[in-house]
Amino acid sequence: MEFLPPINARVETARLLCGSVMRLCLYSAAYYVGCGVFSKYVLRREGSLAMWEREPLPYVASLGMEIGASVIVCPVRYLAAVTTPRFILDYTMTGWSDTLSLLDRFSPGNFATYAMYAFSSDSDWNMDFFAWQVPSVTLTLVKLYCRRRKLGSERCRTKRVLAMIPFQMLLRAYIAGFSVMIPESSAEAISAVVVAVVESMVTSYLARQTWPFADLTDSPQTGSSRSSDNCDTCSDDAHQKKTGGS
Repeated sequence: MEFLPPINARVETARLLCGSVMRLCLYSAAYYVGCGVFSKYVLRREGSLAMWEREPLPYVASLGMEIGASVIVCPVRYLAAVTTPRFILDYTMTGWSDTLSLLDRFSPGNFATYAMYAFSSDSDWNMDFFAWQVPSVTLTLVKLYCRRRKLGSERCRTKRVLAMIPFQMLLRAYIAGFSVMIPESSAEAISAVVVAVVESMVTSYLARQTWPFADLTDSPQTGSSRSSDNCDTCSDDAHQKKTGGS
């Protein structure tokens, strides 16, 4: 602890909050725009770019609400936990991290001090690694309830969502542990990266499957299938008219 730089907790909280919001927007834009361009110009799917442009809304809005609610209830532990993947990126890919730090102003030394301030450095898990998730879990359940009320239970994967929530909690607690316990081997570093990727996929799934406005969350694949169904319906109608006329 004596080798870590001193920080102002309030200043670092504001820095990490701005960095989290910036990375959320940056990652979402890069991923969904990239998928849209790939789908349109490589897979040659007409209209897919416009569909992919609507895709980030459920994820960005859900994560934005999670950040807002969590920062109000438990800002220090939440920001320390959700910034840990950024800390792992700095540990595994220094070049990319240095470039990204020009935008999000991330400092690994300051974050290490902040994480020690947020969590205890025990070798075992404790409730600190789970308590910060209460606002996000509550928000997920509220969104699921609103989705069921608005769209009906038949359009909600309630059991799967409820099963994913404890899985997400375990993944997030595991990742948050690396904020105070740096990977000591390449195997631990690889496992941290893999778990971080899986956690992001689970979080994205929960954000989409609990979004109350399903019309905005139809995937490009769903949109393509609907277009095909509409074309088939039009063909059937035309065939029936032709048969009736003859």
